Amino acid sequence: MEISSQDSNYNEYIIIPNPIYDVVFRYLMSDHESALIVLSTLINEKITKLQLEPLTFPEKKEKSNSVQLQDPKTKDDIQLFHLDFTATIELADGSEELIMIELQKASEPEDIFRFKRYISKNFQKKQEIEVTDLETQAIKKVNRPIRLIPIFILNFRIENEINDLLIKTNRFKTGLFKNEVLKKHNEFIDNLTYDLLVIQLPNLRNIKVEEYMNDEYKKRLYSLLKLFDQKERVTGNDHRLRLIRKFFPGFLDRVISRLQSADIDNPDLEEKMLVEDEYLKALIERDNKIAFFKEKFEKADELLNTTKKQFKTTKRQLDTAKEELDTAKEELDTTKEELDTTKEKLDTAKEELDTTKEKLDTAKEQLDTTKEQLDQALKLRQEKDKELIERDLLILNLAKMLKENGVSFEDIHRQTGLSIAEIQQL
Repeated sequence: MEISSQDSNYNEYIIIPNPIYDVVFRYLMSDHESALIVLSTLINEKITKLQLEPLTFPEKKEKSNSVQLQDPKTKDDIQLFHLDFTATIELADGSEELIMIELQKASEPEDIFRFKRYISKNFQKKQEIEVTDLETQAIKKVNRPIRLIPIFILNFRIENEINDLLIKTNRFKTGLFKNEVLKKHNEFIDNLTYDLLVIQLPNLRNIKVEEYMNDEYKKRLYSLLKLFDQKERVTGNDHRLRLIRKFFPGFLDRVISRLQSADIDNPDLEEKMLVEDEYLKALIERDNKIAFFKEKFEKADELLNTTKKQFKTTKRQLDTAKEELDTAKEELDTTKEELDTTKEKLDTAKEELDTTKEKLDTAKEQLDTTKEQLDQALKLRQEKDKELIERDLLILNLAKMLKENGVSFEDIHRQTGLSIAEIQQL
């Protein structure tokens, strides 16, 4: 790494106002050459022209009871830190491109919607350029969007996954089906997307020498951001940083000199920094209150969600029980209908049985009567048969007697009715 050329009489350390304070950093960036060094180092582009844009849309202060940040001399409100620059950069092919750099710095976590609002407004900015009509060859003026590069310098971490010093999003244009990257400039896509740089100053101490020594851009970037190292605050005075001079390359000489002159050009610098301390203290107290109530809200919300889950579970169980009850009721109704049908069948069968019993009783009576009649008929028959047997015996005895007395067979036949053969057998 290139070492700053310093006089041998210079001390080993340098003392600078802490650039994490808005009043110091704004003073630094109001110097054209210092701003050129800072921004070109951050975006790693060659900036040929740079202009600080006026705040055309300052953040509106809402009426509140919180502490307001004011200039101790003018009593004017100091806006939350936000700077816009237009820059002309030289591209690799020698052509130039006009871009907008949006720089925001925060010492405490802020509302992300404020950042989004600034970005969305800067998207509306445009530039007027001259183009040649392909058909008429006439020169005409048209409006074109300006490519935007938002930069966030944060004195707090937003991720603990890799703990890097700078997180950058890149505008890769990839075809989904062909899986190929568009390498050329695409006016439609490039004007609707942007590179985003997020610097996490607390991660300065997480960067190892071997992670930047072999890359010129990383070396310059790390050296620049070391000027914001809050671990180097002077003991008992957070408004000043005590840095080892030899660690800063020569390209930062202008930036360091500008920071060192801040006290001379701003006699009330210390007062302004104290006001920022009070303002940040109020923000921290507010954030602590928010965190306290947020924790209570989260616990209440968790309890509510648990109750909702229990209610849903109970409701599901009740719904299931109701379905089972409805099913049981349907089955009971069906069983009742079947029982009613069976009862009707049983009643019909009983009626048929009673009818059959009556018929059987009648038949029995008829049978008993018939039996009596048969018994009487049998008795009569027996009596008649007895009479016939006795009569036959009398006839046989008569015929036998007549035969013994020599009566002819014909006469015996006429008197007894027996056949000649029966008479012969006697």
